[in-house]
This record gives sequence, C-alpha cells and structure tokens, in this order.
Amino acid sequence: RGRRSRGPRKGPALNHPIQVSLDDIYNGKTVKLAVNRKVIKGEVRTCPHCNGQGVKMEVRQIGPGMIQQMQRTCPHCNGQGKIAEQVNERKVLEVHIEKGAKDGQKISFRGMGDETPGMEPGDINFIIKVKDHDVFKRQKADLLVHKELSLNQALCGFGFKITHLDGREIVISSKPGEIIRSVAMGDGGRILPFCKLIPNEGMPSIGNPFVKGNLYIVFKVIFPSDNSLSTEQVAALKQILPDPDMEMEYDMDEVEEVHMSDADLRQFGKGGASDAGDRAYDSDDDDEPQPVQCQQS
Repeated sequence: RGRRSRGPRKGPALNHPIQVSLDDIYNGKTVKLAVNRKVIKGEVRTCPHCNGQGVKMEVRQIGPGMIQQMQRTCPHCNGQGKIAEQVNERKVLEVHIEKGAKDGQKISFRGMGDETPGMEPGDINFIIKVKDHDVFKRQKADLLVHKELSLNQALCGFGFKITHLDGREIVISSKPGEIIRSVAMGDGGRILPFCKLIPNEGMPSIGNPFVKGNLYIVFKVIFPSDNSLSTEQVAALKQILPDPDMEMEYDMDEVEEVHMSDADLRQFGKGGASDAGDRAYDSDDDDEPQPVQCQQS
C-alpha cells in the first residue's frame, strides 16, 4: 500500500466571488483583479514556545494528589512549529473567463494564497457568479427567449429583431404557412408552452467554443379580449378560418342554456360544500369506542 508523501501541509484557500454578465460568458473576457495576501518577510524560525513541536503540555491539579496532563496547540505558531514575520502584499491577477464558463465555476491561481510558516501556500480561487440577463435565459449551452405574438401574427406570420450577446442583430421570422400555437402537448397529455428553436445560436460550449447550443423561443399568443371584435369581423373570421361553429337547433322550453364565467384552475376541487362534507364523513368513519356514562341510583 502506497504512502502519502510527508511534505508540508497546504494552507487554506482564499475564495473571491466574481460577478460577470451573460455577455461576458458568451464572448469571453479577461479582467485584472487586485487581491491582498500575507507573505513571509525574513527567515522562518523554530517556535521557541513549543520548541518546534506545535503543541505544549500543560499540567494541572484536579484534586488532592491528582494531576491531569493536557496537550494543546501552541497559540504562538498555531501548531506549525515555525514562526516568521508576515506583511501584507497587494497582487494584481489577470483572470481569464473562458467562453461558455458555468455559474459557480472556479478559476484557481495555485500557491497564490497566504504564506504561512511551515505550510505550502494555499490557492486563490475566483468563483464565477453569472448575473441574470434581461432577455436571455441560460440552461447549460442553450439559450431561451420569450416572445408574445398577437393572434394575427401567430396565424398570418411575423418577424422580430433581437440583439444577440455578441452584438449581432438577428431577425427571426416565420416561414410561409407556419402557424404558432398557444400550447404544445407533451408526454402523457401534459400541456407545455409552445416553442421553436434556432440551431447553433446558443452559448459556446465550454472547452469547445466553436460548437454552440440552440436558441429556444417560447411563444405566448395573445388572443383578442372579450367584446373587442365587431359583428362584421366575427362573420369574416368565420368565413376565413376553418371549422366554424355550426348553429344548433333546440327548443328553449326543453333545454337550459348556460353561459361561462372567468375561472382559476387552481380553485378546481374547492367548489361546493366539500370541506364540511369531508368533516362529516370523517366523523362517521371514526371507529374509536366512545365512553359510556352509568348512573347510580
């Protein structure tokens, strides 16, 4: 079984968050950041308080004829067995943020942490924190934008312009005959937002920036509001659009005609007197024996 080398221990790392924009992640960026670190000045000496052991032995009396011997870390050298004078140093580091870098990614500068006697210097780590973007949402190498369309645009076609993260202006337009639906059906009949994608317009892949993800567009179709269409417009739409509603014949004395009200699907299951009924059924299902009171004459 191999043994680990008994070299000097490594000092603690210094972590610094660095706020970057999604534009910086798309294009890559190099920034200069100043950090303060402690460096050793002069020679490293053996700690005279613990004779280089890093610990001190203490003896104390805990009772008549009873003593206790305790070992504790030397407070003068913090258990290192070495002491030296330390001074503050200001260091300017060039931090390269590569294209496609991830949120939380660590950029390390080896051995640039504080210098401590008897220990190998630790690292300085810059932790990437990506700020939210006003237009684009990111998921790994893919980007996503939201777009609202009128019903006219969804049926008849549209075009809109966006400014990409590298400053390019892109015109996104529908193809002739392409219909944008309000929702899409997923597995198991789940209702999902309707979306399209533009290949290779997402984020650069980390480590391989020439391979890019996709740009997803999630659509929301805005329908006309109640009573916003005139009788003539409704008649024209019935002539133009497929599958118009067919007139039904029925006797008003034989059927009851009802109209719809606005609804919130989150309230589904909360109608009627269901809460009171549930409590009544719960009491009927209670099988616990009830106490019986006896009267004495």
